[in-house]
Amino acid sequence: MIKRKLVMACLFVLAVQLARVCLLADTKDQQMTLAEEIPDGTEVSVSGTVEWVREKEKITAVCLRKNQVRYAGTILKESKLVVCIRPDQLKEQLNIGDKVIAEGEKESFDAARNPGNFDQKGYYRKQGIHVKVRADTLEKQSEKSLLYDRIKNEMWKWRKKLSGQLQTKMGSYYGGTMSAILLGEKSGLDEEMRKLYQKNGMGHLLAISGLHMSLIGMGLYSFLRKAGTSFFTAGMAGSSFLLLYTGMTGNGIASQRAWIMFAMRMGAEITGREYDALTGLAAAAVWICLRQPLYLTDAGFLLSFGAILGIILIEPVYAGEKAEKEKKEREKKPVFLKGLSASFAVNTVLMGPVLWFYYEIPVYSVILNLVVIPLLPVAMGAGLLGLGILRFSERAGGGCLNLCKAILWIYDRIGELAARLPVSRWVTGKPPLYLLVLYYGLILWICIWFYRLKERRTEKEQRKTKSRERWVGVPGILLVCLSVLLPGSCWLMHQVQGQVTVTVLDVGQGDGICIRMPGGKNCLIDGGSSDVSSVGAYRIEPYLLYCGIRNIDYAFVSHGDEDHISGIRELLQDQKLGIGIRTLVLPAEKYWDEKLKELAVLAAENGTRIAEIHAGEQVVDGTGEQKMSLRCIGPEMVLSESGNAASMVLQAEYGNFSMLLTGDVEGAGEKQLVKSGRLGKCRILKAAHHGSKNSGTEEFLDAVEPQIVLISAGRGNRYGHPHEETLERLKSRNCQVYSTQQCGAVTIQSDGKKLFFSRKCGGGGSD
Repeated sequence: MIKRKLVMACLFVLAVQLARVCLLADTKDQQMTLAEEIPDGTEVSVSGTVEWVREKEKITAVCLRKNQVRYAGTILKESKLVVCIRPDQLKEQLNIGDKVIAEGEKESFDAARNPGNFDQKGYYRKQGIHVKVRADTLEKQSEKSLLYDRIKNEMWKWRKKLSGQLQTKMGSYYGGTMSAILLGEKSGLDEEMRKLYQKNGMGHLLAISGLHMSLIGMGLYSFLRKAGTSFFTAGMAGSSFLLLYTGMTGNGIASQRAWIMFAMRMGAEITGREYDALTGLAAAAVWICLRQPLYLTDAGFLLSFGAILGIILIEPVYAGEKAEKEKKEREKKPVFLKGLSASFAVNTVLMGPVLWFYYEIPVYSVILNLVVIPLLPVAMGAGLLGLGILRFSERAGGGCLNLCKAILWIYDRIGELAARLPVSRWVTGKPPLYLLVLYYGLILWICIWFYRLKERRTEKEQRKTKSRERWVGVPGILLVCLSVLLPGSCWLMHQVQGQVTVTVLDVGQGDGICIRMPGGKNCLIDGGSSDVSSVGAYRIEPYLLYCGIRNIDYAFVSHGDEDHISGIRELLQDQKLGIGIRTLVLPAEKYWDEKLKELAVLAAENGTRIAEIHAGEQVVDGTGEQKMSLRCIGPEMVLSESGNAASMVLQAEYGNFSMLLTGDVEGAGEKQLVKSGRLGKCRILKAAHHGSKNSGTEEFLDAVEPQIVLISAGRGNRYGHPHEETLERLKSRNCQVYSTQQCGAVTIQSDGKKLFFSRKCGGGGSD
């Protein structure tokens, strides 16, 4: 690599860009724009040019470029922004290039509210978008557009038309899948199928990747060459078609990378020069990162470039590639062995990004991809051919698309089979950065050693000297060991506890509390929301995976309100591909309402044990100094009805650490707790009912004497939680109050002596 001067120059440029992003934070899109500083909820008027349109069932998102934002008598310029509007509010069909004006409320994109959650703010900043507007009206001002916009608009229309044809002929399920594979149109993807592919390491099939681009580009180029066209004609035709295809399918990072590398390869073919894949890869990375440095921290960028880097640099190590004269022998190896070495190479390089962004490994992906990838060219070829001849022959086109359906059916069965195999997923949690640096440092050392050995063998062969082969397989063996040690080390780091960790998750208007006990048991206290849809999939599950939690030992449900159970319901339904729940713990059956009865039935149907807990009973984890108890102190059996007053109340104790978890108990429930004599002093209180007016009465606070109070409530909720009167009562007692509204997730750790706390949206401290 050192001999490749252009590659070294590209690496230097990438290092400078990475330093700008990670150390200096001085790139354009890391700075706040003037429009971003406008307070959320402010009425604004924006005018700009339509860049793209994404239509969904309940919302249409329109990206505008070259915008003017008007508010409070001022006009601000904003390069890009997103306007969100309900489809029924759109009066006209929008086209790319249209000049439009919209009015509505300015909103900011959310950063991740919990560890492991999706960073919406970072995602849009990589696209140069800092602001969104929740519009009430959106109207066209002009339909005049540039030639570039007209071409882009026609490609967008073709994409929608072709996607519609696929779904009509193949059905919504398989048609939506084929639309994603061929056209990059993911709006019709079935969510269960998407998750099945992702969890088994087959998710790359559903995105327009370099593999898709290479198949199409090289397929067209090879066809034209065999038809007798010149290198120049075939190369230009292939590059031009691939450029248009890249634009039609969304212009993703992997597509850009594949097009640049393909164009450079065609340039080499036309000029009669030797194409160097590593140089092409480095040049593509520089081109993309000069335009947007933030892509250096993007999962798609790292996965796309990492996969090709693995094939170029690491695959020869696994294949045991020796000196020049032995390459011919390697070419005689079975295709299966070649594919296996390439699959191992790609997985070795991508191990870091996969753990960093997704926190788990699909164990059988190396083998699965040996089956699914060879079928992809057949599926894509049949799909493109089917779409091409549909207008001439419905029967012939339908036959080609039926072949696609058959291949997709095979993909589904393979994914389902893999998901049923033991240890199909290894949930490791997120690795620390230093572990990744060490991992890739060792990979670099092994590669340098391997290629030096290869050079020495070549020199000896040129001198016709015999060389010993005892080290030929060692670098590959070391890489395999590293690929196991990295996830293993990460998993161990997350499993070793010796302390209690309590995280009050930001689930919006609801409750969700995760407790990791010193002995290794994992508990979830409630899990639901009334204002965040799919809270289990988007807030709770990602956090649990981030922490390396594959199974919840005990899921406690305080009562049956939706804002306490909606996420747990999701987890119960999706245990095969998500988080397992071993035991669902409910209050005494006397207090079950219809929602709790339904939840118990759902748990039983999905193989989860159901247990009741009564006042005075407890769950214990660990022994001796590591012993922690989670004791139920309410509701008392004297209460006769379900509801907030009959919420399950738990008290956690570990050494000097004590915490009271109150569900939605208030009013009569609090009075009964005080009378019961079970309620004692607790240093930490999770405020009942999201800090409502009727919770945390003076009598109750006198009995508990909390020093730290945690409140779980949604931002801008319609109930006004937490209530001012409740906050005043807490402040008058000098309580430290932390709310998920301001702090995001709040985490408290304790070794039984000291407390350490941190906030997702803010700093931390100790006590």
